[in-house]
Amino acid sequence: MHVDGAYGGSAIFSDKYRDLVRGIEQADSITIDPHKWLAVPLAAGVILTRHPEMLERAFAVAAPYMPKAGEAKGIDNSRISTQWTRRMNSLKLWLTLRVHGRKAYEEHIERQMKLAQSFVAWLNSTDHFELAAPLVLPIVAFRLKTGRLSPEQLAAAHAEIVEEITRDGQRWISETRVNAQSVIRMMVISYLTEERHLRELEEVLDKAAQTVAVSRAAR
Repeated sequence: MHVDGAYGGSAIFSDKYRDLVRGIEQADSITIDPHKWLAVPLAAGVILTRHPEMLERAFAVAAPYMPKAGEAKGIDNSRISTQWTRRMNSLKLWLTLRVHGRKAYEEHIERQMKLAQSFVAWLNSTDHFELAAPLVLPIVAFRLKTGRLSPEQLAAAHAEIVEEITRDGQRWISETRVNAQSVIRMMVISYLTEERHLRELEEVLDKAAQTVAVSRAAR
């Protein structure tokens, strides 16, 4: 059993939110991308497995021009992935932990959860949008409040709002699907994100929803 924890698996660093990934320890393998929720530069990916011999069975390639030195110890990295020559990407995570410690990740994750929760509180109070799926991680799926648009019209309206919001390059959201229904997706991921950024997003979302409503009424 493999767990794709590329983003959410990092919750294991938080004592408060670790329960979100309860049972992950039963997996045969887990992937986590520290360049996502752990705030290290791209690229940094981790695979953890209780069956390391499977990596060699999957990736090892015989190459006579790359003999392993007789005195070498440990794993031959060229035999456990598709990458042979590689950068020391693990140094990014190691240095971050050495400088800031796990406690910093605990605080980072809790702060971003609070930011996402405050955005959801705004959704519950606005006239234009509503939450489309329960909040679990700082990934918020929401949609326009409307019972008069067809699924195709709703998707088109969401796409117009996303275009309006992202056009100037100041912020980024996207249109996607949850349970085959169109939603808008907002994700708190940068360690630089503050409350003021969410308040600004809320303001432009309200304006974009009004603009789209007026535009559609005029058609």
